[in-house]
Amino acid sequence: MKSAHLPVMFLTILLTAPRALAQDAKIITTTDEASTVPGMAVISDYYGPLPPDKPDGRSISQMPGWPVLMGGDPLFAPTRGLVFADLNGDGYLDIITSSTDGRVYAWDHTGTAIPGFPVTTIELPQYAPSVDDLDGDGDMEIVQFTRGTTVGGRLYIIDHEGNVLPGFPVNVNNNNLASCPTLYDLDDDGIMEIIVGERAWPLGYLHIFEIDGSEWGGNWPVALDHVPTGTAAVGDVDDDGAVEIFYMSYDSMYLLELDGTALAGWPRQIANANFSYQSAALADLDGDGDLEIVVGAHRSAAGCYVFHHDGTTFPGWPRLVGGWTYCPPTVTDLEGDGELEILDGRAGASGDPGSAAFWAWTASGVIKPGFPYIPTHGYGGGSNGPLTVADVNGDGLMEIFADNNLKESATGMGWLFGVDAFGNDLPGFPLRPLGFTYMNGATIGDVDGDGDYELGVLSYHDAGVNVNLYDLPNAYSPTGRDWKVYHARNRRGGLYDPCFGDLDGDRDIDLADLAQLLANYGTTSGAVYEDGDLDYDGDVDLSDLAALLAVYGTTCS
Repeated sequence: MKSAHLPVMFLTILLTAPRALAQDAKIITTTDEASTVPGMAVISDYYGPLPPDKPDGRSISQMPGWPVLMGGDPLFAPTRGLVFADLNGDGYLDIITSSTDGRVYAWDHTGTAIPGFPVTTIELPQYAPSVDDLDGDGDMEIVQFTRGTTVGGRLYIIDHEGNVLPGFPVNVNNNNLASCPTLYDLDDDGIMEIIVGERAWPLGYLHIFEIDGSEWGGNWPVALDHVPTGTAAVGDVDDDGAVEIFYMSYDSMYLLELDGTALAGWPRQIANANFSYQSAALADLDGDGDLEIVVGAHRSAAGCYVFHHDGTTFPGWPRLVGGWTYCPPTVTDLEGDGELEILDGRAGASGDPGSAAFWAWTASGVIKPGFPYIPTHGYGGGSNGPLTVADVNGDGLMEIFADNNLKESATGMGWLFGVDAFGNDLPGFPLRPLGFTYMNGATIGDVDGDGDYELGVLSYHDAGVNVNLYDLPNAYSPTGRDWKVYHARNRRGGLYDPCFGDLDGDRDIDLADLAQLLANYGTTSGAVYEDGDLDYDGDVDLSDLAALLAVYGTTCS
């Protein structure tokens, strides 16, 4: 067990922080994926200054009916946030998540439980569910992993009415399942497969399951050299017309063909670094038609790394962050200038001078002006959850949202950061939900269809887990540069594809794309984005038509 004691080392730093400062807060971390019991919450005293509390004095309210309280396990906090999707087909987005009280939840935008929910599971659903229309029938399915303390996990598919599908839950050798499911139609049969990491301590396996509970054979499952980590990324990495799967064990990175064999140059490792919770992003950073792989790593070489599809290092990388990180990287185009940026964060600790929460770099590894984001005067905790981005105020620039690993002792309130493309706090931010937002981060979407975005975030506290839903104040602008939920989409996959409105994949937004959108007009989306659901609200409607017409006639580079 190479790094099982690293969390203990981290706690030692916390507990030996200068006592001259008053104890203002609690700080949370989690046991590493190499630990015998991973994902366990560890809460300690924090000594030092705290992040700001709405520097401009403005306040952003929660939606009527929110927050909603879920139960939780005192040792295991839910992670990776929540999902917005139209589960009941009423044209509005519903709020779907799970908690370590052993339940999968769904509410409409008023905070009313969807009939059939919550659904009770065998063992704990610690990581967020993935949601999409798996079989193309117009109804959404929820795919959820669970975990026991060390074993006992299950794979669930739950329909939109809260019924567990026949053949589920699946018992994968009674082992726990890592992170969130990735859903993708790998074999082009119109039905999505589920990519599953099995934790078979001290090793692991990567599986592919069908919607009927059967499993791919041949070279599947693929054996890993350590326990699995993160969520699988899927994309045509080498530009050969077929998708590949990128996945990590604690020690190694794997780039796999659909037959389970590794591409040349893989698997590979990073000296003095391991992988734990980060989950990779895929993007064409240099515009050459293939995809680069963006990876977070921790231990003594903690930082953000970028690789070509052949395993060679991308110029300008890595960028080390000088501290512990479980943050999955995000790719976006902050200014809409066609030049991509990479975002990544790290944990913060008491007595850690100049504690940056997260960075924004150019594709060539240059730090963007205004970054890294430092919440307050040299301290203030870090960001290890998904860094989500969207144009929430319609100014054409991306806004960035990030979690925090601190909770104020006096009030019990945590922090959720929101900054503009230049690192400035947004009006009304940081938000102050009850409890830690650690390793969750924000989910963005227009849940009530009123033309402004809402922001959902989970917060973990002594009484359970709050599901918070904030009503953001400005009209938004949907773009292909958005990364509004953990791992880019509700079905995950980690792929950044900026060709907004290109529904037929020819890199031109033209009559063919308009015809495809009109052919699906008035329907509930089964495959978000590809069939015309450009604003990710679950329906192909007037807002999608307006968004496509706004970019009509353009060509993607």
